[in-house]
Amino acid sequence: MQAALEQNFDELRVLLDACSDDRLSDRLTPAEWSVREILLHVVHSERWLHPQLMLLRREVAPQLPIPPVGGVTLPDTESEASLPELRWALTSVREDTERLLTDLSADQLREPANIELDGDVLDMSLRTIALTAADHQLFHVRQIQRTLGIAP
Repeated sequence: MQAALEQNFDELRVLLDACSDDRLSDRLTPAEWSVREILLHVVHSERWLHPQLMLLRREVAPQLPIPPVGGVTLPDTESEASLPELRWALTSVREDTERLLTDLSADQLREPANIELDGDVLDMSLRTIALTAADHQLFHVRQIQRTLGIAP
């Protein structure tokens, strides 16, 4: 699970290295999101998962402290963030995700717990949420690659 997160993030870093600020406004079609909008979406989507990860961590490992996360102000989803700002935001959010998964055993990562999400109670595990985040990020990495004309 953590390997999948890291592999996708490594691929995203390589993609950002191949990008430039002037390509952040590129769109595959006029109706599609720009590269900048996709990256901001990835940042805010992963940050949105942190409260759920914290709740699950409390449920499956009540003896472990909750590490500090979310202490940085991210670029707004409507901002014209530069490539360095986007790289920083992506890295900051991913470091927070990794902190929330640190010190947990394989059993704790797989242990389901009930959490409330948008008014629904879900039986979910940390592993499930983290793998969902990894898959979501990979989808958007591929979307950016198509937009920039870069083969995966």
